[in-house]
Amino acid sequence: MGAVLWQYAWKNFWRRRTRAALAIAGVVFSIGLLVGVLSISHAVQKAVGDALNAAGADMVIQKRVKPCPFAEVKLPKDLEAFREDVLGKIAQHGAVEEVSGVLDLWAFYKGHPTVVAGVDPAKKTLGPVRIAPKEGEDPEKAKCCAVTEGRYLATTDDYHVLVTVEYAKAKGIKLGDRIHIGPHWVFEVVGIVDLSGAARISGAEAFVPLSTAQEMLGQGKVVSTVFVALKDAAKADEVAELARTIIGPEASVTTSQNVEAGTAALAAVTRKSLLGISALVLVFVLLLLTRHALESVAERVHEVGLMKAIGWRDGEVGRLFMYEAAFSGFLGGVIGCLVGWLIGVVYGAVSTLQLPSALASYPACSSTPPPLSLPLSTAPAPWVFVVGLVAALFIGTLAGAAAARRAAKLPPAVALRRI
Repeated sequence: MGAVLWQYAWKNFWRRRTRAALAIAGVVFSIGLLVGVLSISHAVQKAVGDALNAAGADMVIQKRVKPCPFAEVKLPKDLEAFREDVLGKIAQHGAVEEVSGVLDLWAFYKGHPTVVAGVDPAKKTLGPVRIAPKEGEDPEKAKCCAVTEGRYLATTDDYHVLVTVEYAKAKGIKLGDRIHIGPHWVFEVVGIVDLSGAARISGAEAFVPLSTAQEMLGQGKVVSTVFVALKDAAKADEVAELARTIIGPEASVTTSQNVEAGTAALAAVTRKSLLGISALVLVFVLLLLTRHALESVAERVHEVGLMKAIGWRDGEVGRLFMYEAAFSGFLGGVIGCLVGWLIGVVYGAVSTLQLPSALASYPACSSTPPPLSLPLSTAPAPWVFVVGLVAALFIGTLAGAAAARRAAKLPPAVALRRI
């Protein structure tokens, strides 16, 4: 009887095409809006998370003060250096897996700045130039992911430098060239890295060994940025509080949560508003589908009477109307999910989100633009489609339940008298 009910419900559903089209259109509109909002929200969260994932970090710690005066080698904008031993103190926290320090600099040569990041060559999987050695590959000789020519920095390097593809093109630099960085230092280019396509915290045009950057700045063993990889992300607040205690109240702690709040505050407000509107639209469509289902019962009273007269039970009559409403929800949900995905694709194509400018170590007159753009992925998230389809089926079957209740309680004699 179950298969017969489904077939009969489909025929009745498809026979009333106008009513079915209106019901499906209502579901498409509501589910399309819901899936679109969820897709955009997921894309923004993923883009913000990717900015930290690019460094292999869960947290970034800096110390901010008033901008320092001009010097030929200086810290960017409002950053202040702090002692390198801070890294060891933070690493002692049980929730911390790994810590890496970076020293961000502006180095001027003949009036032109180069954005420099001093990195620890031993920490290849954590920091602005994160590369992961392939299985079985010597970490010292790793040429994975970011390095397009040459090699990564080695622990024995001193006046050796990695430059980005963009900086190499702008300055006409090739592998093996010797270039001036700052007023007194000449570096050999040992590698060219491609860091395009993702925002970078502590992004730079040139990457040198941390010890060499410290020598250039002349303030001793200091760093300006700390990248932290956590074992337990739930304890991020504890680690942040420890950092503020060690560094002082000027410590600036960045995680994916506060990056998203700063980067997409308008998007967050808009998302909450649209989710509220989506909920209201879903309620409206539920009422609309319920009305259509009840009207269908009223128009088919004689049909209900005949079905009961020939032996259909109340439950079978009720399920017939519920199945018809479920078809509206299912078809509307599938189409609505596709419409919502297209909304997300269009939003990703026209929107321009960026990391907060405070996280960029580039001066306004730099040779290349700062890597702050957050590309929004248009790849559909399966869970978003599942949510949309479940919501569509829920409102469809809920509307059908009201009609089923009405049809099941209709006395056969009353129905037959209307024939």
